[in-house]
Amino acid sequence: MLQLLKAALLSLVAIAITTAVMAQDTRTQTVRFPRGASGTAIEASITGNQSVRYSIGVNAGQRMSVQLDTDNASSYFNVTAPGAREALFNGSISGNSTSVVIPSSGNYVIEVYLMRNAARRNETANYSLTLYVENAAAAAPVQRPQPSSPRPNPTPSRVDTSMMPRFCQGEASAKFGVRPQDLTTNMAFKSGNNYVVQGNFEGSDGTTFFNCWFALDGSFSYIN
Repeated sequence: MLQLLKAALLSLVAIAITTAVMAQDTRTQTVRFPRGASGTAIEASITGNQSVRYSIGVNAGQRMSVQLDTDNASSYFNVTAPGAREALFNGSISGNSTSVVIPSSGNYVIEVYLMRNAARRNETANYSLTLYVENAAAAAPVQRPQPSSPRPNPTPSRVDTSMMPRFCQGEASAKFGVRPQDLTTNMAFKSGNNYVVQGNFEGSDGTTFFNCWFALDGSFSYIN
């Protein structure tokens, strides 16, 4: 009987330790864009049961675009609205790119994780998470004394030219229903009064070509 009690006690201790370790595998990080910018790219990695919850404050009516580029096919992200129990976007179902209009203001959570099969094998995912919020630069409050002279107009929302190919992938993924990793986008180049990113993907009907157009201030215009 004593041996059974010891075995049971050891099992409880093992479960408690495992639970504690798993609880530490999720970390939270607040996302802040560089001053005057409406987007950023975060490079990181996760292994096994690890996940990262990126918290970002957005306002109702803004469009938030998220894209995950990863070297592990079992790595995805979910987007959860403040106070919600179910994900607003589930990457394992819908792919690794989304562009949504924010229904209500608050802090939204973008969680990057590995699927259970990959987590059990203790696999690693190296990833780049690209976030863009329409008009974020113009909407972000600036904490500084009020100047006596009139303040200049706020910096327009923009996507840096180096981020335009990834942003274009997200827009194309949403428009054509193709996973981002199956899309090819080239570097942005200037064409008249616009920046253009050219891309393509292979489908059942052959190769489909598309162009993403951006204004000179970096704001996204349209895709065709």
